[in-house]
Amino acid sequence: MIKILTDVLFIRQSKFKCFYFSIISGILIALSFQKFNFFYFAWIGFIPLIYCVLKSNVYYAMIYGFIAGLTCNVISAYWMLPFLFNNTNSLRDSAIVTLLAWLYLTLYFSLWSGVINFTKKYLSAIILAIIASGVWVVFEFIKTYMLTGLPWNLLGYTQTSFLPIIQISEITGVYGISFLIILINMFLYFWLKNKNKKYLFSAIVIIAVLLIYGFFRMYKFDTQYGEKITVGIVQPNIEQYKKWDKNHKNNIIKTLYVNAQFFNGKQVDIILYPETVLPRMLEEDEGVQQLVRAISENAQLNLIGGMSVFNNKIYNTIFLVSQNGEIINKYKKNHPVIFGEYIPFRFMLSKLLTSLNVTGYIDTGKNIQTFKFNEIVLGINICSENLFPYFSRRLVLQGANILTNHTNDAWFLDMATPYQHFGMNIFRAVENRKNVIVSANTGISAVIDSSGRTIKKTKVGENISFISYVYKNNYLTTYDKIGDTFAYICLFYVMSFLCFIALKIHNKK
Repeated sequence: MIKILTDVLFIRQSKFKCFYFSIISGILIALSFQKFNFFYFAWIGFIPLIYCVLKSNVYYAMIYGFIAGLTCNVISAYWMLPFLFNNTNSLRDSAIVTLLAWLYLTLYFSLWSGVINFTKKYLSAIILAIIASGVWVVFEFIKTYMLTGLPWNLLGYTQTSFLPIIQISEITGVYGISFLIILINMFLYFWLKNKNKKYLFSAIVIIAVLLIYGFFRMYKFDTQYGEKITVGIVQPNIEQYKKWDKNHKNNIIKTLYVNAQFFNGKQVDIILYPETVLPRMLEEDEGVQQLVRAISENAQLNLIGGMSVFNNKIYNTIFLVSQNGEIINKYKKNHPVIFGEYIPFRFMLSKLLTSLNVTGYIDTGKNIQTFKFNEIVLGINICSENLFPYFSRRLVLQGANILTNHTNDAWFLDMATPYQHFGMNIFRAVENRKNVIVSANTGISAVIDSSGRTIKKTKVGENISFISYVYKNNYLTTYDKIGDTFAYICLFYVMSFLCFIALKIHNKK
C-alpha cells in the first residue's frame, strides 16, 4: 500500500494527475450539497474520477475513489468536528470520532470505484453506466440502514433546488435521483472519451423527459393542492448551552411566552414548536406546566417538544396539547441521532474515548404512529427521523395527510448542517406528495408544499413566529405503494451481473 501511495503522489506522472483529478471530483461533489448549493456540479463532478477509475487497475481505482470520497466528506461534513467538540469538550476524542465517520462514508466511494473498475472489461459502455448507477444506489441503501443508518448527504439530496428533476422521486424515492446523476456522469464521460454523440444525446433525452414529467407533476400538485388549514410555527432561537441550564429556565419560559403572544386573536388550527423546546421535564415541573397551559390557548392543537419520563426512561417527545392545556397524546421519538442520543458500540468506544460518556442516552419509542385531530392526520418526525424515507412513507400509509418535522439544530449554529437537514424535508414532501411543516429551534423552519416548493422559510439564527396555510391530502404516490422497490431492483440486477461476470471468469479458467 505504501508503495502504491508513493507511486501515486511522487513517481508516476499519470497517477499524479489522477490524484489531482480525484481531489477535483471530491470538491465538485461536495460543493453541490447545501449550503454551497452548486447543485449543477453533481452532474459533471464524477467525470474526473471516472476517468481515473477506468484507466487504472482495481487497487488504484479504489485509492482514487478513497481520495475523492475523503475530500468530499471533509468539505461537505466538516461540521462533524465542531458538533462533537461542543458535545464532549474533547478535541482529541472529537477528532477521532469525526475521522472514523469520514472514513466510513469514504469507504463507499472507494468500494464503488473498485467495483466499476473490476467490471469494465466485461461490459459495454451503456451497461457499465447502468451498473455504475445501480451500484451507487445499492451502497446508499446499505448506508441508510447499517449501524441503524447514516443516510446523510445521499447524492440525490444535491438536487433539492432543482425541483422539476426530483419529481420522479414520487416513484423511485431519493435513490432514483442518485441513480440518474451517476448515469449522466457516465454518459458524459463516454461522450468526451469516445467522441460519440449517442451518449450526449442519451443524456439530453433522459434529462428532457424527466423535466417534462417534473413540470407536469408540479402543475398537478400546485401550492393549493388539498384542503386548507392554518398553522402557526414557532422558532424561538434558544442557544444550545442554555436549553437545560436551570439558570436560563426563566428566560426560556419568557421567550416562549413572547413567541406565543404573536398568535393572540388569530385563528390558528395548529401551532408547532421545536424539538425539546421546554427547559425542564413537563410532567415534573410546575413552571413548565403553567407555560404549556398558557401558550396552548391560541390554537385548537399544539405540538410542543420536550422530554418525558416513563418507568425511569427518558424520551424525546412531542406533546399533543389541547387548547385548554390538556396533554391528549404523546409521540416518542423512534430513531435516535447517532453520537447525539446514542453511541454505536458504546461498550467499546466509551472505554477508548472517555469523553463520549458525557453524551446523553435517550430511550426510543417503539411505534411509528399517526395522530388524528378532526380531519387532520399528523405524521410526526422528530429531528433525524426525516433522514429515513421509509419513516415518512409508513406514516402516510397509516393515513397521515400532513407531515411535521420538529428539530433542534442549535448544535450546528449557521454551519451547513441545518441546510442539509432541511433539504431532506423537500424530498419527503415530493416522495409522499404531502405538505411538510418544519419547526426548528434555530432554523430552518418552513412550510413545504407537495411538490417540494418552499412556501415560507426562516433564516438560521432568528427568533420568529409566523402563520401559514398548509393543505392536507390523502393522495398515495407510487413510492408510498411500492416503497424502495427501485433500490431492490438495482440490488437485483447488480448482483445478477456480478454473478454473470463471476461465471464468465470461472469458465475462462
